[in-house]
Amino acid sequence: MKPRVLPRVLAAPIAAVLFLMAAPASPSRAGERHPPAKAAASPASPQEDGDESDGPHVHLSRHNSNVTISDTIRVPKGVVHPDDIVVIFGEVQVEGEVTGDVVVILGRADISGKVGGDVVGILTAMHITDDADIGGEMVSIGGPMSKATGARIGGETVNLNFLDLVPFLRHGFSWSAMLWICFLIKLAKLAGLFLVVLLITAIVPRRLSLIADAFPKRWGTAILAGLLGYCATVVLCVVLACTIIGIPLAIALGLAAKLIKWIGLASILFLLGQRIGRNVWKRDLSHFASVLGGFAVYAVIYLIPILGAFFAGAMSVLALGISILTRFGSDEPWRKSGSPAGSPSGPPPVYTPASGPGS
Repeated sequence: MKPRVLPRVLAAPIAAVLFLMAAPASPSRAGERHPPAKAAASPASPQEDGDESDGPHVHLSRHNSNVTISDTIRVPKGVVHPDDIVVIFGEVQVEGEVTGDVVVILGRADISGKVGGDVVGILTAMHITDDADIGGEMVSIGGPMSKATGARIGGETVNLNFLDLVPFLRHGFSWSAMLWICFLIKLAKLAGLFLVVLLITAIVPRRLSLIADAFPKRWGTAILAGLLGYCATVVLCVVLACTIIGIPLAIALGLAAKLIKWIGLASILFLLGQRIGRNVWKRDLSHFASVLGGFAVYAVIYLIPILGAFFAGAMSVLALGISILTRFGSDEPWRKSGSPAGSPSGPPPVYTPASGPGS
């Protein structure tokens, strides 16, 4: 590969940022950059363009900008596009001629015409026909490439496809593939949370009972405590992370906040499972059965798009708040109301082990 290929590949993601600056300027410069004489060979191009003021030109729905996001760029046969084309989350169809480069990121490229520069696809499905004539290099990274034997490539051809390992990405990235990826990420997070909740249930079942007993009476205050807890954690982590010595403390603080939240969440799931058992099966479920039942309801709602994100956020705030208010499920409150030392500090926990000999 020529040395200039790598800079083009690395520069491709930067085009997304430059799009914000390039898009507003392109309508005013379209007439200066593309004089009508260059594309006069295509009599049908005004209909393709849909805007006679710009003259015959490539069909671009975003005011003839050379950079587009989530759109389709088509260069019809007989039309010359004297510039580069960069598409993100979209599709490029080149049947005519592009004098510059063609870069597609997370999309699809169909090349059946002439490209004077390089053709670069990143996580993109690329289809090169027999009529394709590419003057530069042909580079495909992370996406499938179909290249006909009659296609003419002036430079080297590089194809690094690792999406074949993922079944729903074998035909390149698409919106449906992105949804599948988000779904799998959610499943992985649910699996990790499930293991954590089971571990907490096995280690501190008594604390879960105490928190679950307090939640119906203090859920309103738990919202405020949870919001304050999250804000204080974020501020302290940012302050500690400003120094090298404070970075480990910031990490430890973040992990501690997560652990406190998980304890509260396990308690809420336990309470939810208890309510399900009493209303559906008319009996009290065990700790593990209650947590599993509550987690099943949590998982179903969490997997719903958009709603699941708001639901998980609200549950996190409630879990952190109720865990802080109950002193992480401790028998002792944050403030003792004048009770003498050694006296009982509160009601017994909801959960009691099964009675047996000697208990």
